[in-house]
Amino acid sequence: MKVLVTFALENEFAPWRKMARFQCVAVSGSQRWYEAQIGSADVRAVVSGTGRLAAQRAMNSAFDESPDFCIASGLAGALKADYLPGQVLAARHVTEMKSGKSLPSDTELLQVAAESGANVVERFLVTERVVATVAEKHELAARGDAVEMESAYVLAAAAQKGIRAVAIRSVSDAVDRDLPLDFDSVFDENGQVKISKVIGQVAAKPSRVGGLIRLAEDSSRAASSLANFLNAFVQVLPAIPKGIAHADALAP
Repeated sequence: MKVLVTFALENEFAPWRKMARFQCVAVSGSQRWYEAQIGSADVRAVVSGTGRLAAQRAMNSAFDESPDFCIASGLAGALKADYLPGQVLAARHVTEMKSGKSLPSDTELLQVAAESGANVVERFLVTERVVATVAEKHELAARGDAVEMESAYVLAAAAQKGIRAVAIRSVSDAVDRDLPLDFDSVFDENGQVKISKVIGQVAAKPSRVGGLIRLAEDSSRAASSLANFLNAFVQVLPAIPKGIAHADALAP
């Protein structure tokens, strides 16, 4: 059984990479591809970079190995007070905010995710920019449970290939905390963090250091929680009939 798992950034993937002893098998521009055998599952992971363009570039070749299942994964910001850093969420739907169009996660994959310890929520919102402030999060709370930047494009590509897919994310920042940096300005054209830009923002406003340390700690907790979940989740996937997903594009 083959499973494709997508991440935006290396720090989201790093704990699982170490735990399952993934080996890097290919580098293409800013994308990195890894493989590991976990139980009876052949797992292929791609680190794409942040945002729509990076995710869509990775999806151009993501399904060349004809996976049986796809997991759109990584970290997300909570939009509800119930969801705290480190909690793993699985979404029934992902909605691209710009177009308002949505795709569902596979219902059987959702059920197995719930049985494996994920909190099943109604909706992830997929934005083109980082939602950084408490005010912005509260404004979006009526429309979704968590916010991120890639899952809609991963699920759309999987649907076009007839691959059953699910969106699963771990919470890295709570709804009541502002992000300490202007993250939209720290990503390069490939969706990767430029450390020099992070340093520049901190140097300009040293009071950001405390918030940055707290975010790093919460993100590390979230990535470790996600690694533990995914490592267990992929090992129970062989029990699910492979089937064929509906080949829909993003639909209202």
